[in-house]
Amino acid sequence: MQDSIVRWFPMRIFHSSVKRQSELNELLLQESSVERTYIPQSLVDSDEKIYVPTLVNYIFVHASQKNLREIKADKAKYDHLRYVMDVGCDKAFRPFSKIAYVPDKQMADFMRVIDSGNEHVIMIENLGFACKPGDRVRITNGLFEGVEGTLKSIKKHLCVVIPIKNVMAVAITNVPRKYLQKIEDE
Repeated sequence: MQDSIVRWFPMRIFHSSVKRQSELNELLLQESSVERTYIPQSLVDSDEKIYVPTLVNYIFVHASQKNLREIKADKAKYDHLRYVMDVGCDKAFRPFSKIAYVPDKQMADFMRVIDSGNEHVIMIENLGFACKPGDRVRITNGLFEGVEGTLKSIKKHLCVVIPIKNVMAVAITNVPRKYLQKIEDE
């Protein structure tokens, strides 16, 4: 039953090469369920911007686990795609490992923040810090209204952090406290 639920799965691109990048671009064009996040980057000596991949070694696949296995089954083309694993413990503290996935709302917020190209958005590679527990909040006004994340203090600035476990996190800096609403635990 879990195999048929459509979710966002982060996948790592192992040892990138020109040939593999072209195959990946083909996959991105063929499969509407495969996404890559992009950020705007200014060109030198120009006001023009180009979009470059945010996470060079990752793509996100919106599919069921069954469909994900079918994509991976084409070993000739996609043997360089690796599952991102979520390692944890069950209630009896027995270790387990499963394919990591990102909830729809969290992924939508992550992509919205990344795609904004806003100067108040920073990437966080320190997942130990980004994934630590904190107050869950929702932004109630402004450009990022509706975005949910964890409240953190980064260099004495109030930030809303949206982590993608085992991949990376993005933080919105300088969010006025009056625009934050605490989300009670469900």
